[in-house]
Amino acid sequence: MGRRTNPRIQRLKGLLAVAALRLVALLPFAVNRGIASLLGRLISRLPGEARRVTDTNLRLCYPDLDENQRRQLARLSLVESSKNTFEIALFWRHPDQGLRRIVAIDGDAPLRQAVADGKPIMILAPHQGCWEVLNFWLASEFGLHAMFAPSGLPEVDQLIRTGREHFGSTMYPTTARGVAGLVRAMKKGALTAILPDQVPDRRSGVHAPFFGQPAYTGTLASKLIRQTGAVTFLAWARRLPGTQGFEIRVRQATPVSADADLEAALTAMNADIARLINEDPAQYLWSYKRFRRPPAGMDSPYSQ
Repeated sequence: MGRRTNPRIQRLKGLLAVAALRLVALLPFAVNRGIASLLGRLISRLPGEARRVTDTNLRLCYPDLDENQRRQLARLSLVESSKNTFEIALFWRHPDQGLRRIVAIDGDAPLRQAVADGKPIMILAPHQGCWEVLNFWLASEFGLHAMFAPSGLPEVDQLIRTGREHFGSTMYPTTARGVAGLVRAMKKGALTAILPDQVPDRRSGVHAPFFGQPAYTGTLASKLIRQTGAVTFLAWARRLPGTQGFEIRVRQATPVSADADLEAALTAMNADIARLINEDPAQYLWSYKRFRRPPAGMDSPYSQ
């Protein structure tokens, strides 16, 4: 029997988390960004889990960088991740502010053509830049259908859903019924977005190379693409310097990402994600344990 979670404690955690998020949302954007930058620099200089995981991932993914280059990239990445945490707290509460801060769009013409043609569309949106701003843009421009995994804190989930649904997004639960609903919508020409670089549960992925390393990769996106014939793109919201705002970047996926050979499809998808990350590696979430489920017989790189 697993340990039961005390509902009163969970509710208290949820209320405290929402209070903290709302407090951050009161800060003007310039102050929000300044505090986040200071905190990120502090995290990058102190020993801790985020710094350790970031260092490990960068050693695995960029072995050609020397120690000074990796250290500098790790510092930049932790600062950017801190900015992301603070800005989404603001934008969940005030989604219109997030949308207004988009000042440039790059590469969206093929996406708009696919929408005009009435084709189902899959957007692969990795943990790059500010994914919440990307969600707002997709929802406001095209109507967005996406899946939502509860955090276990209903009060926080309500805040997140309110922000994400502000522009008319349709959210589906991460269940078999939710996937079936998403497939029906896609077959009618809906646009959906998936985070393709999350580590899935043990029944929902296979290992595929990511920056030359075996990474347990979710199969849902590839299966949805094959099942619906979706036109596939990658996209991210690039954080511009200072308080300039964001640039939306859209890239067409490699056609083999829809291959019937699942291994080939996931290898192509991960290669596309790597190319997207290489547009600005500092804005990727390197503190995420992407390689935490290694193949049988291999140790987790994070246990060292």
